[in-house]
Amino acid sequence: MLTSSFSGDIINVSLRQIGATSIKEVRNGILYIAKFDLADDLCVTYVFNVTKRDKYYLQRVAPYPISYGDFEGASEVVEFIRRDIRKFRNAMQSHNFPKFLETANDMGRLSHAVELLFLERNVSAEDMDALRRSLADSVETIRAIRERSPKVEQ
Repeated sequence: MLTSSFSGDIINVSLRQIGATSIKEVRNGILYIAKFDLADDLCVTYVFNVTKRDKYYLQRVAPYPISYGDFEGASEVVEFIRRDIRKFRNAMQSHNFPKFLETANDMGRLSHAVELLFLERNVSAEDMDALRRSLADSVETIRAIRERSPKVEQ
């Protein structure tokens, strides 16, 4: 289950080549934390670990958390991160980028609030229906905006 030192070296070199400013190997190559300082005020951080099935489980933890799930190997993780960093570098050029980060963080807070609501409260059927309608409306708004917005060049 342990990643060989050779695989660890490949991960380190590959991530450094695409601009990682810090790579920490934790627990004998089972857990990695990779940071990319893209600007003075923007650090993109990934955490990935080797699972019991010898797959890699990847999450981005900053500038906002999102889970990407299992990957077959280190090269897939590195390629995903390469594309993701390219997208961030491109998105940073937008005058809306700070609002995007605020929106993404608001969504994280929403997810946490919904979780606490259901774990700590007995929500009525009516309130549940209202919440689901509101979320469905939000998803539809996002879909409509995506459809009418031009795709960025990468």
